[in-house]
Amino acid sequence: MRIRLWGVRGSLATPMSSAQVRDKARSLLSEATPADLSSAASIEAYLDRSPHSWTYGGNTSCVEVAFDDALFVLDAGTGLRLLGRELAADGRATDIPIHFFFTHFHWDHIVGFPFFAPVLFIPGRKLDIWSGRSDAERLLQTQMSDAHFPYKWEMLKSSITCHQLPEQEPTAVAGAEVRIMPLIHPDKAYGYRISRGGRTVCYLTDTEVSKNPNKVAQQYADFVAGADVVIVDAMYGFLEYHDRINFGHSTIFNFIDFFKDSDIGELVIFHHDPTANDPAVTKLRNDARRYMELVAPGAKWKLSAAFEGQSWDLPDR
Repeated sequence: MRIRLWGVRGSLATPMSSAQVRDKARSLLSEATPADLSSAASIEAYLDRSPHSWTYGGNTSCVEVAFDDALFVLDAGTGLRLLGRELAADGRATDIPIHFFFTHFHWDHIVGFPFFAPVLFIPGRKLDIWSGRSDAERLLQTQMSDAHFPYKWEMLKSSITCHQLPEQEPTAVAGAEVRIMPLIHPDKAYGYRISRGGRTVCYLTDTEVSKNPNKVAQQYADFVAGADVVIVDAMYGFLEYHDRINFGHSTIFNFIDFFKDSDIGELVIFHHDPTANDPAVTKLRNDARRYMELVAPGAKWKLSAAFEGQSWDLPDR
């Protein structure tokens, strides 16, 4: 199992502004020493170690879970366009079976789908779409209908089949076991647990556990038990959340409480607030790590903040 993040931002794509680029350039230049700039190799080494030389990214939710014989795509935000380019470059666009799994159908999670050009426009190319809803096809058609999009659903060349996943039992998909769990979010959303080859990834974005954490703590802990990677909706800091109750999103601190005794491998802060720049996301991550040290000193799992290109290579057990 190989997991790679192509879009990690919530609600709205947020490309870096010129002011943000200048802030990074200013920090890089002010902290560089003459030795850092003495050669091309030293410049590259300096950029590799500087926290100012990269970004968490501004694309909305898209996660790749790849196997040798199948590709799973969790959500189709703006990050999907980059994944499509990667598949065209490495040859997977034309042959490997592709399965989409949608948490829900808000715009930020589906807006990249019509731009999955290397696959959608191949005549007869098969795509399977999975969700907890029975009307996935209608919802995807809607964003490409009327004046919303110039290329209509019925004009697509690929062969698309939509499937509804049951809530109460696992489903076998391309050799993997897929489970879903209802999330706490407007218009119905589902979390995913995908297991294959002794490895498991859980994807729990767009859920508001922070409103009544004690009511759902055990349910979430049971769902992620033993997972290698757990990606969670942690859009807000503690104080920010209290200004956004009923928006459908959470803070990372509740998930740390939920999973402090869990045998997971890594907990990943995901669905970053579109108003949060890189320093703000880093601060949230650092605050979460300090909180983890206080309430879960015995936890053996790692905690990270999701960034575009972040990946995990998990060999079969």
